[in-house]
Amino acid sequence: MYTYKSLKDSHPKSADRLSFIDFMLKFTGIIRRADISDMFNLSDAASSKILSEYSELCPKNIEYNRSVRANAIVRDSYKSLLEFNADTALGMLANGFNKNKLSSPNKTTIPFERIGQIPNNLETESIAKITRAINGKYAITCCYESEHSSNHEERVIVPLAIMHDGTNWMFRGFHRNSPSSVSYKIFHFSRAKNVIEHFNQKKYKGTSEETLESDKEWNLILPLQLKIHKDRDEKDAMRIRTDFGIEDGSNELTIFIRAALLWLVERKWFIDKEAHKQDFKKKGNKQFYNFQLLNADMIELVKESNR
Repeated sequence: MYTYKSLKDSHPKSADRLSFIDFMLKFTGIIRRADISDMFNLSDAASSKILSEYSELCPKNIEYNRSVRANAIVRDSYKSLLEFNADTALGMLANGFNKNKLSSPNKTTIPFERIGQIPNNLETESIAKITRAINGKYAITCCYESEHSSNHEERVIVPLAIMHDGTNWMFRGFHRNSPSSVSYKIFHFSRAKNVIEHFNQKKYKGTSEETLESDKEWNLILPLQLKIHKDRDEKDAMRIRTDFGIEDGSNELTIFIRAALLWLVERKWFIDKEAHKQDFKKKGNKQFYNFQLLNADMIELVKESNR
């Protein structure tokens, strides 16, 4: 396995392109000539040449797959050309390939520090299996260490999309053997253990009912009408206006969010969805809410009618 520096030393003209091919193979399962052409503004002939160079360097990593009409990973013999950091890889899947993140992952234009990063030791190989399943539209099996359940038995999940809440990397998926009526769920990458991908078994192929297009909560966009919480004094209100970009003198803000992500936003933004109730009484310790949700009843009605 190369470091980016050693690859650059041995293949100075093609290191970036070889790295891109390896990244795409590992985390999506396929690489097309057009992908290389678009990324590096190359002709088809030049893209074919770099694919040949990668095949010579890593002959057991790649083969042409006629069923997908693309160069595909050979899972049984694949060995990474480069070592990819899990967090960096997920960031590039979300924001685009960036060779600078391979050469100097901690280098920044101006001083920068990430605060409170959770040391959950994301497993790169498990992540790669899940992201390949997203791209290939098939199921994985894994043991999932749920936060809300003691049931850590094997689950069959069709992964659909990745997301980040500023703290954790997660993925949306269809849980085939869900014990509840809810099948579309959000999973933490760090909680998925013993991941097995089922890329060539017909029964594990994703169906039309196991897609983002069929995920009602994912496609339902909700307007959240927020008001600075009634328990906050004017000093707190000024801070909230500044932090959330609310006009001076105003106490209200409307945002739009996928219904599937509503609970995440409520938690991250400290939104009180109970304060609108006349008989509401605080339970336990006083929560430091930023906002109260003005249209909580409407949100519940829309969500209920969408089920």
